[in-house]
Amino acid sequence: MSNPYSLKGKKAFVTGGKRRIGRGIALALAEAGCDVGINDLTLDQDGEETLRLIRACGREAEFFEGDISDASQVERMFALYLQRFGRIDILTNNPYGGIGQGFLDLTEENWDLNLDVGLKGFFLCSQQAALAMVAQGSGGCIVSTSSVHGRRAWKGDTAYGAAKAGVIRLTESMAIDLGEHGIRCNAILPGHMDTIHVLGTTAPDVGSIDEELYNSVPLRRPGTPEDIGRAVAFLCSPAAGCITGVALAVDGGLLAVA
Repeated sequence: MSNPYSLKGKKAFVTGGKRRIGRGIALALAEAGCDVGINDLTLDQDGEETLRLIRACGREAEFFEGDISDASQVERMFALYLQRFGRIDILTNNPYGGIGQGFLDLTEENWDLNLDVGLKGFFLCSQQAALAMVAQGSGGCIVSTSSVHGRRAWKGDTAYGAAKAGVIRLTESMAIDLGEHGIRCNAILPGHMDTIHVLGTTAPDVGSIDEELYNSVPLRRPGTPEDIGRAVAFLCSPAAGCITGVALAVDGGLLAVA
């Protein structure tokens, strides 16, 4: 009997894939059998390390520079991806733009950055991937990283929360429009995350574990990039073949008590 969780031979593309949650997703897909392309604005030490880790799984890996909020760069990036890998079976939208900012202090620039990268960019990449998948005629999977902030409001999350709520709604519409082509579209909702103590991430701007914060989570622990990656790999696998239009919380139970 074939393994319903295997993604052997599939070609995946992870935007925002060089570190943190993106790296966790890329590695989980590689471990499940995918060749993986990753995207970010620039190739740096984190990107090189993620490529190395993917290749250590015995899979092909390539980096594609590009700003996903720019339609021309997205078109070029997907053309290069398809030239390199020949097809696309899986797209994971992951980048985060902007910062958290209270409503009264929220700048137009920060609002635009959150929405341009965190929603418009997801649309642009999903459309390019879907066009390729339809042309291939064998379906595919698109999974987008939303957040618990897309379901509940927290202080200082006006722009970020709006973008993440939009990702959930975008995912639902995509699932309806693309279902006839065999393309499944789902979203992942991470909760409180610890992204600096795992997977060798070198970025210094992610805070350490906040004991009081994580004690508010029913499972009493933060999520990790591995948790998110494994959930994405499941949603892309044959085992999830009848799941589409879903926003899956991978949050240790946070939304249940929020």
